[in-house]
Amino acid sequence: MNNKFFLSIDFDGTVTDTDVTDAIIKQFAKPEWEHAEKLWEEGTIGSRECLATQMSLIETPMEDLLAYAKKFSVHESFLPFIKFLREFDIPHAIISDGFNVFIKRLLTDAGIEGIPIYANGLTYEKGALKALFLYTDAKCSSATCKCKTAERAGGNLPVIHIGDGGSDFCLAEKAAYVFSKGKLTSHCRGNTIPYSSFDSFSHVEKNLRLLIGQTAVSEQPTKNISESVLWNPGR
Repeated sequence: MNNKFFLSIDFDGTVTDTDVTDAIIKQFAKPEWEHAEKLWEEGTIGSRECLATQMSLIETPMEDLLAYAKKFSVHESFLPFIKFLREFDIPHAIISDGFNVFIKRLLTDAGIEGIPIYANGLTYEKGALKALFLYTDAKCSSATCKCKTAERAGGNLPVIHIGDGGSDFCLAEKAAYVFSKGKLTSHCRGNTIPYSSFDSFSHVEKNLRLLIGQTAVSEQPTKNISESVLWNPGR
């Protein structure tokens, strides 16, 4: 078996069908959040500055936000996927631009414990939320520098990344292989990044089983995955 890769997993819009952070901002933040969003979409500011501003515009107590977050859930295929990763000792972590308090709540509600999580912190101070950026980098404007975080968490192993949006673009360009949804699929296609689009984690599991040689079938892994991860590590 060759498990010499690290699996990086985005959360909002990837493990969940809805971007929970965006939903909370839209529901509870003062209207000025839209201006910060526009600046981020234009590339004027990074996600770190954007989220710092947007979360400071929320005055709702944390317990009410957590109660609201319970309306969302992780994809039903995610728990079996995590069991598969643990069965075969495949190193993995959630690396997210979102907030660990919401991620942990949704994972706990789904009966999932013990996944390493690299995400932003959140406190309630003086009547408003304050974002804490725990995994940033001086050279990166993102809330979480996914590239540096994946490198450190994975011990410099080749990275397979699973994601869906703009916060995943930079890491996708450095990863050995990508499983993508949404905007990330278009980015991979437009930048000749080896990828496979997916709707369910069962698709990802199927390909990883083939990659590590745990499924004795004639079918081959998704195009480019074995070449990218096994034959050209650290692409």
